[in-house]
Amino acid sequence: MDESPHRHMHRIYTRRGDTGATATRGRARVSKDDPRVASYGTLYELNAHVGLALAALRAAPPKDVGPEWALLEAGLEQIQHRLFHVGRDLSRSRGVDGGEEPSTLAEHVTRLEALLDVLAAKTPPWKPFTLPGGAVPASHLFVATTVCRRAEREIVALRRSSPVPESVLSWVNRLSDLLFVAGRYVNGVSGCEEPQLTDPADGF
Repeated sequence: MDESPHRHMHRIYTRRGDTGATATRGRARVSKDDPRVASYGTLYELNAHVGLALAALRAAPPKDVGPEWALLEAGLEQIQHRLFHVGRDLSRSRGVDGGEEPSTLAEHVTRLEALLDVLAAKTPPWKPFTLPGGAVPASHLFVATTVCRRAEREIVALRRSSPVPESVLSWVNRLSDLLFVAGRYVNGVSGCEEPQLTDPADGF
């Protein structure tokens, strides 16, 4: 008897989520709109935007750019990995479903701050108020910033009813700062002038 070529492939669909429920890392079944699921789901969305920004950075590096550009690329790649660990910390944080110590620690927050300081030193002073835009990689970073801030709001909301490791919230908060500064850094080294806010009476 001929075997199907797909017989030994891992199935993507399980049908277990068709009722609108999903399993946490502790195997508890919860609704897919549960605040905990929403928060780490937004982190996955953020990861996709960080990946898009990283692809744009690698596709269009400026000429004669300093070492900070390579540091940013490497940092974003590491951030993509860390986002999965942060999501895991949220899906089964200490005191939840039997809980465990978070893998996201204060030292990871410090690493974000170190990269942020390096980029900020090479970024022109901010002139309020600028519009998100400019170079394509910068625009992707600004979108990632907004998604990160939404994730932070969802984690804060989750914390009202469930335990959330303090280091997780600090890391996400610092990441939003880093992504914003990274967008401005990219515009600066790319020679892209940041769009400035104008009076609505002057346009639409």
